[in-house]
Formats: sequence, structure tokens, C-alpha cells
Amino acid sequence: MSTADNQQGRYEVRFEWGTAGLSAVADGAGVIIVVQGIAGARQTSAVVEAHGRERADTAIVDAALASGACVLAASLGNRTAVATYVLQHQVDRGERVRVAIVADTDPDAVGSGFAVDALFAAGAVIDALAAVGIDYASPEAAAACAAFTGLERAIGHLYTASTAGQRLIAEGRRDAVVAAGKIDASKRVPVLGDDGYWVAS
Repeated sequence: MSTADNQQGRYEVRFEWGTAGLSAVADGAGVIIVVQGIAGARQTSAVVEAHGRERADTAIVDAALASGACVLAASLGNRTAVATYVLQHQVDRGERVRVAIVADTDPDAVGSGFAVDALFAAGAVIDALAAVGIDYASPEAAAACAAFTGLERAIGHLYTASTAGQRLIAEGRRDAVVAAGKIDASKRVPVLGDDGYWVAS
């Protein structure tokens, strides 16, 4: 789903998938938002909220850190908090910044890396950014946003019915899947530090 060139470069809000996608949309971005699906979101948010920090150890996070941009972790649960953080980041810099949103897809997922839970989470973040006025979105970002807004009322069910959700439920982790499907359940924003750890903001 990615292209070698940054075809989304003129847009304020961009969206792509995986490490290759990040390289396609990161150029010129002041903020990179690593969107996590069910499993990643629960792990990061739970550890950060409980202990204040967590080691970020995926390839996409390593690539985002190397970009020099401000890097945030987002999910359904903290999408509004993330959008508010980005807006304040713009105010602090005194200029508008481009935002690259990239889905940290599960390497064990069925198929070519597409994960519907990550798509909905990305769309939720893009929708929250639009709500605070950061809304010049690429077609890719607009499509992800439409997927979320069009199915928002059914997100909880879709999370449990998704491939990732069913896999975790089969492992006895239904509560984690249900919790991951709750919108705006957290006000914490994991921010990636230079040492490679997510730190709660």
C-alpha cells in the first residue's frame, strides 16, 4: 500500500502502513503518530500508565525515532488526548506542522499486514485531529477517517470480531480486547524519548 515517493507530501495529515509506509510519508513531518492496534495499544498504554515508561522495540518505532520528529503512540483509547497534544505542539512551535500517521501492523497478522483494528484506530486519530483544526488530509488519511466515522457506533463489536481480536480472545484475553475498543478511555499520551522509551505525558 506504500509508494517509494512521498506522494502525500503536500498534505498536513498523511497516513500509511508499516515501516515502508513510514519512509513514504515521514519527510517533512514534525510529528509522527505510531498507531497501534489491539495488542500493541493495550501493552503500551497499560505499562506506561502503570510505570510511567516502556521500552519501544518495534522496527517502525526505531525508524520513527531516527526521523528526528516528535513521536507519539496512539490508539482508539487516547485519540483525543493525542490530537490535543499535537495542537499544543504546534502552538509551542509557533507554526503548523505536518503529521505522519503510520499503522504499526502486527507481523503475525493474517494477510499482507492490513489490520482492520489498526485502520479504525488510525481513522479515529485522524478524526480527532480534524476536530481540533488539523484537517488538510491526504486521500489515504481521509479514507481511514471515513472508515472510522462510518462505523464508529459498531467499533466495539468490530474490535472483538476482527482477526486480531479473535486471536486474543482465543488466548483468554477478551477483557483486553473489549478495553482496547473503548474510544477516548485515556488522557495519557506516550511520547518517544531519545532513549527509545515511551514516556507518559
